[in-house]
Amino acid sequence: MNQDKDTQIPSQDEMAYERTELSGYRTDLAYERTALANSQTILSYFRTAIATFAAGIGMFEFVNNQEIINIGVILMLISPVIALIGIIHYFRVRGRIKR
Repeated sequence: MNQDKDTQIPSQDEMAYERTELSGYRTDLAYERTALANSQTILSYFRTAIATFAAGIGMFEFVNNQEIINIGVILMLISPVIALIGIIHYFRVRGRIKR
């Protein structure tokens, strides 16, 4: 039973080392994936805030009914709050990711 060096079966230590190397690589990918998802979330908050503001302007400018105008003003006032909530959420999650 003469085995060449190329056909040797790796030891348990060598296989454990390879698994450790791969798990570190996967951890890095998971970190990047989570950070990108967090960035997408803040962009969604901003998109929602802009759409809310635009809907408020539309109701405020193009409708003559006072109740609808009031709703438009409320939407315009809520939109910065939505953006602020998104910013706070982004930095909280970013802090958790970095830990």
